Amino acid sequence: MPKVLEISDYSFWYPDGTQALKEINLEVDEGELLTVMGRNGAGKTTLCLSIVGIIPNIFPGEIKGRINIMGKNPIEHYVYEITKDIGLVLQDPESQIFTHSVLSEVVFAAENLGLPRDEIIERANWALEIVDLKGFEKAHPRNLSGGQKQRLAIAAALVTKPKMLVLDEPTSQLDPVGTREVLATLKKLKEEEGMTILMTEHKTDEIAEISDRVVVLEGGRIVEEGEPAEVLTNIELLRKLMLKPPEIGEFYWELKGRGVPVDKLPVTLTEGEDVLRKLFEGGIIIAKDFTPNGRQRTYGDIVIEVRDVSFEYKTQPPVKALDNVSFTIREGEFVGIIGKNGSGKTTLMKCLVGLLKPDSGKILFEGEDISNFTAKERAKRIGLVLQNPDTQLFSLSVSQEIEFGLRNIGLSQEEIVRRRDEVLKLVGLEQYGNLHPFQLSFGDRKKLAVASIVAMNPKVLIMDEPTTGQDHRGRYEICDLAKMLNKRGITILMVTHDMDLVAKYTERVLVMNEGRVIFDGPTREAFKRIDILRQAGLMPPRITLLARSASNWGIRQDILSVEEFLCSLESREVGLTCPS
Repeated sequence: MPKVLEISDYSFWYPDGTQALKEINLEVDEGELLTVMGRNGAGKTTLCLSIVGIIPNIFPGEIKGRINIMGKNPIEHYVYEITKDIGLVLQDPESQIFTHSVLSEVVFAAENLGLPRDEIIERANWALEIVDLKGFEKAHPRNLSGGQKQRLAIAAALVTKPKMLVLDEPTSQLDPVGTREVLATLKKLKEEEGMTILMTEHKTDEIAEISDRVVVLEGGRIVEEGEPAEVLTNIELLRKLMLKPPEIGEFYWELKGRGVPVDKLPVTLTEGEDVLRKLFEGGIIIAKDFTPNGRQRTYGDIVIEVRDVSFEYKTQPPVKALDNVSFTIREGEFVGIIGKNGSGKTTLMKCLVGLLKPDSGKILFEGEDISNFTAKERAKRIGLVLQNPDTQLFSLSVSQEIEFGLRNIGLSQEEIVRRRDEVLKLVGLEQYGNLHPFQLSFGDRKKLAVASIVAMNPKVLIMDEPTTGQDHRGRYEICDLAKMLNKRGITILMVTHDMDLVAKYTERVLVMNEGRVIFDGPTREAFKRIDILRQAGLMPPRITLLARSASNWGIRQDILSVEEFLCSLESREVGLTCPS
């Protein structure tokens, strides 16, 4: 099969001397779907930018080795020459969206190719249909949710019908169903259009189901390469590199390590269900009584009350983002707010902190209408950490970033210094006080954004998609920070698509769909309501779905983790222990 991409002994150094890639050797066949994994800083984005010639034509640096992409060396060609045949989708969609409407964004590249008008329209409709943005043609991109912007960037790349797509974490801002739809689209493009696809991705459960081959980067080097069933069942390596193992593979790896005979570790849900059925039918494992640790605690008084709140964006066409939303939040709760892209989650958060004013209804904080508060008074009560920390970091140093809000709420210099030092130590950034915020990693910038809000001692902290753009380690660091703050008495509202983290950290969830709250209750109960989750464009963790497939054998349907599933089993042949 012809090679679309050949990389030989390729290394790259940024101007500051940082070596991002080290002796990369990689070939990609025509029609192959290759996934590149690696934690943040491993070199994934640098590899993508090198393939399309943005490095070094736009971002300079020192190069050794060679890249051959469809017979062209990117160094010897303008970027526009390379991208005639290669579509590029960046991790941050806002960095490549610039027009005034969804339709104009999608047709831009096709217009620049000089295609006939009818063909441009046909291609635009096809691309919008694929990414589920039909009906949004006249909407301004700035009014889209983060996930919708990401799908728009994918549509803009697809409209040229490239021979190859290079995608840098294309699902990082998508809800679970949106993720599955986009990845299914990529698989369809590969199978029906013969398109070659190279993407970077953290979501190992999804990688397992669509990839032909997986490459793992660490420290700029390729440290593992092979078929998904081979790479993604190397649980020890994935844990060592702080990458998320697929839940199905991890579950069976743990079973095998306890002596249960599992010949070949499955990585997909379908494979996992087949193996589980054989183990139960063979009497090798049986269910045992298991009661998960309860998460319900005694909470304080009502701190936030939302009464019949509605909000409509006055766009063309108008978008009703919230529709008679009502709920209460008690002091000390840790609540997840979940729903598909565009369901109204972020709009709700902006209303809670006063960035948007509801068209109707009321929001009360400790019984008082928040519309009566000044900005300073709101900041002391409710803090908001935005999805992208870079939109709220603007000072010249890490220390000044913390001090800014404290100074604006009128604290003394002595108190400002005390709080600054306290929160920087809390988030592990005390040694970076003199650095410019944008010298920090993305994960540390997210921590800085949290710290700048926490320093003002709000009673409620709202985190909007706190794990977007984070690797496996970063996801848990930011959520562990939220859990620690919650134990200190801060009420946490976490807007997220990450069902694994919802299952692990939250005690209660609000499920939103089309601007309404369609479920409000304990997290464990929510994951039993598959009908509600599907309506909201969500899916429970793979391990929950695997447990549900074993309900006929007595397994609880509300299992939330690998550890809980292991604790639900016993064996007549080997000693199964419950993880501590």
